[in-house]
Amino acid sequence: MNFANNLKQLRQSRHMTQEALARYLNVTRPTIAGYETKNKQPDYDKLQKIAEYFEVSIDYLLTGNENTVLLENGKPLDPSMSLQFEKNLMKYFSQLSPSSKQELVNFSKFLYLQEHGRLK
Repeated sequence: MNFANNLKQLRQSRHMTQEALARYLNVTRPTIAGYETKNKQPDYDKLQKIAEYFEVSIDYLLTGNENTVLLENGKPLDPSMSLQFEKNLMKYFSQLSPSSKQELVNFSKFLYLQEHGRLK
C-alpha cells in the first residue's frame, strides 16, 4: 500500500471527511484530495501531524508496514515512535489523582524489576 491509500483508509475508518482533516491540518479540502488521489505528498510537519492524529507511525503512513507495539487502545505504534508513546503516557498520567499516580509508579517499578529478573 502507499501513502494515498493508507491515508484514505485511516480517514474513512474513523468516518472523517476530507474537509474535517483539512481543517485539522490547516489546509484546503482539495489538498487532502490530492494526497489521496494525485500522489501529492505532505511536508514533514503535516505528515507528523497526520501520524499523531491517527496514532500510527510515519512508516505506517508511507508504507503500510506495521512493526507493532500496542498502545492502551490497541492501535499499532512503530517502536521508533517511542516519543509519541511517551507523550501519550504523560498525557494520561498528568490527569490522574496523586494516589493513582503513586500506584502507577509502584506498578511500573514492579514491572521493571520483574522484567530484569530482580523479583523472585
